[in-house]
Amino acid sequence: MFIAYLRVPRLISRRVFSTSHLCRVKPQYDDAEILAEQVNHSVYKAKRTRMDYNWNAKSQAEVEKEHEDRIEKMQKLSAIFQGMLFLFGIGTVGTLYLQWPQVKGWWLAKDIRVDDDTIERLIRFKRKKAILAIPSLPIDQPTSDVPGLYYWGSRLGDGNSNFPVRVPWFDNKHLRSIALAESGLNLAIDEKGDLYRWDTNSCELYLPDQNLLEVHISNGAAYALNKQGEILIVPLSDEKLLKRHISWHRSFVKPWRKYCFYDWKLDTASVFKSRTESRIEQFSVGIEHLIFLSNGGKAYACATGIKTKKSGVSKGQFGVPELSRFDTFPECNKAFEIELLNSTVTDDGKLCSRTIEQIACGSYHTLARDSDGHIYSFGINTHGQLGLPISYDSEYVPFPKMVGNFRAHFPQNQFKCVDIHCCGDTSFVGIVPQTVADNYVQNQNGNIGPGYENATYFSFGNGIQGQLGNGHFKHSLHEPTKMKVINDTNGDQAQQSKGSHVTEWYCGERHIMCKLENGELLAWGCNENGQLGNGKRVRWARPGNIPKLLEPRVDYTEEPSKTLFNPENKLILSKNQQIALGPNSSCLYWKIDK
Repeated sequence: MFIAYLRVPRLISRRVFSTSHLCRVKPQYDDAEILAEQVNHSVYKAKRTRMDYNWNAKSQAEVEKEHEDRIEKMQKLSAIFQGMLFLFGIGTVGTLYLQWPQVKGWWLAKDIRVDDDTIERLIRFKRKKAILAIPSLPIDQPTSDVPGLYYWGSRLGDGNSNFPVRVPWFDNKHLRSIALAESGLNLAIDEKGDLYRWDTNSCELYLPDQNLLEVHISNGAAYALNKQGEILIVPLSDEKLLKRHISWHRSFVKPWRKYCFYDWKLDTASVFKSRTESRIEQFSVGIEHLIFLSNGGKAYACATGIKTKKSGVSKGQFGVPELSRFDTFPECNKAFEIELLNSTVTDDGKLCSRTIEQIACGSYHTLARDSDGHIYSFGINTHGQLGLPISYDSEYVPFPKMVGNFRAHFPQNQFKCVDIHCCGDTSFVGIVPQTVADNYVQNQNGNIGPGYENATYFSFGNGIQGQLGNGHFKHSLHEPTKMKVINDTNGDQAQQSKGSHVTEWYCGERHIMCKLENGELLAWGCNENGQLGNGKRVRWARPGNIPKLLEPRVDYTEEPSKTLFNPENKLILSKNQQIALGPNSSCLYWKIDK
């Protein structure tokens, strides 16, 4: 009996083992239920049905409330999910907006692998910031028919050039404006209105996305007029100062492109008093001053440069009596109204306003022309460039004075000025005769009467390099003298051009060029650096034709008498060809049609 009792655990363990093994194979049996019946002789049920529990019946209201709670929870979860989906969409769109160039390159690029030569060219392109390589021209195509830029005169690093040199950076390009510098890099505005700095060896984009129309250089800064009628002040020797005024903004229309915004502009809001004045129409610069005209016909002046010179002395070029040589030099880029030019007092003591139509700046003097054809001058007069007698009292004239020394040339008729220009210390004016009938037509219709085709040009001022164009080399001349126009470069014939009048003027510091109606280009003045482009370095005291030097594959050294110095070999400009002159250099370029 005892032995049988001792064997029970082994039997139980064996059966437990076998039962657990069967449960792993067939999980429908319960070990506890099998063992409980054999060991304890009792009934055990591990599984119960729903009927074995006491379920409390719920009311209809409780059931509906639970249903409503579940619906409310589902709606909250749905709202949270929709909010997260909306935020995810906003984040995705924002990321695509900010990283669109990278996404576009990743999505559209088929094969981004490049060889070492391509990488080297890209690095060289970025370092030099070149615009365009020299195109290969057909042999039968003349170079003069391909838009570009020709440069002659003083060349940076290469000495001087008597003949035009084609600059490769602007091949096949039309430009809006060119400004040649005395030292440093020149400036150019392309057809999009972007500003470039260039010389014969390099070119770089200096200020993009400003839609510029015209640019001039004065006192180490560039002054550029944009299409909105604003003048931008661009430093040329301080790139850190330039970057301080530049900010980049992404366009909402084209999110893959950033646009440059430049905020250093000439303040005109403080000087524009009339409601009709809202923009700048034209401007001209000297060495240290700038004169601009508003759309209301008013003239304003300011000092140019980046930093105000404490030791600077005014020479009267601003036309403001309070800014004379005895007063403190004005602050740079602060505009002043030239009140004595914009207004006048009539004989009966009434104040009336003038409408200024044209201004021209020399080195330290200014000319202005009003709608009535009167000429006014102010500034330095050491060479007689103001058209006033040279004396101690008129050496510096800080306010506008009328120039009217033309009575000897028009004794029987009245006269009227239709054009003015300045170069360095020399002035040029175009005068037309006025009869009583012309004055009546002008008063009735408001037109200017005779045009440029009847104008007679006069010059006065410094002519030691032949700038006067009257055939004489004079240090000073205050009496306006008629200019001489010749048809050949040798100067054998001194006859007036018939049927050809001056249509455009280009003034440097000591040399001048003008374009006639038939396209001929005349030049005179200083030529020590070859800036006249005639193959010589001899100054000209009378306007003469420039030889046509733009024809390709022509050897001028073999027979210069038949090619270079042939009187019939004249440079004739086409409709789009323009000239830009600097202190000691010149260039020819193709200007874009407006």
